[in-house]
Amino acid sequence: MVNPVDVNLPEDAPMMCGPFMRSLGRAMLRFWGWRLEGHVPADKKILLIAAPHTSNWDWIIGVAGLLALGIQLTYIAKHSLFKGPLGWMMRATGGVPIDRDSAEGTVDEIVKQFEKNERLYYLIAPEGTRKKVDRWKSGFLRVAYQAQVPVLMVSFDYSKKQILIGEYAELTGDLDKDLIGVQTYYSQFLGKNDTRR
Repeated sequence: MVNPVDVNLPEDAPMMCGPFMRSLGRAMLRFWGWRLEGHVPADKKILLIAAPHTSNWDWIIGVAGLLALGIQLTYIAKHSLFKGPLGWMMRATGGVPIDRDSAEGTVDEIVKQFEKNERLYYLIAPEGTRKKVDRWKSGFLRVAYQAQVPVLMVSFDYSKKQILIGEYAELTGDLDKDLIGVQTYYSQFLGKNDTRR
C-alpha cells in the first residue's frame, strides 16, 4: 500500500499523536487521493503559512495531513468555529480561536507565544479569508519580523491533490516587497475554488 506521506521531520520534532492516529490521517489522505510531501527544517521555532485557502475542505484535508505527520502545531481560526464537536476537534488538533476584529492584538499574542516557548510551530492562513483577495493580510510578516522566526510556506494544490511543505520565504524586512514575493510563490498552486480551474 502506497504511503501518502513523504516528509522529512527533525528527530526532535514535537509530536501530538501516536501510531494509530498517524495511520488514521494517512488513511484519510489515501482515501481522498492526496499526498503530503516536503521537509520540515530543524529550527525549533517556525511560523508556517498555508495557502491558497478557498474552501472549508482545506481544514479537513489539512487536519488529515497533520494527523498523518503527527507533529504538534498551533493554528488560528475564527472564534465562531469553536463550538460543539467541531470546536473540540479544532482544539484537540492545536486550534486557537481569534477575533478577526482585533488583528493587531493577534500579532502581539502570537509573538508572545514564540517568546515564551522554547519550541513552537505556529500556522497561519495569510489570506485571512476563503474569498479571493488581491492583497493578503500582512500580520504573518509582522509576526515573523517581531519574533525573528522564519516563514515556512505550505501549499494546498488541488490540481495535483498535494500538500507541499515547501521552502522558507526569503524575507528582506520590506513588508510590501516580502508580501509580493510570498504571493508570487503561491500563484503556482490552485485552490479548490480557484477561478483558474
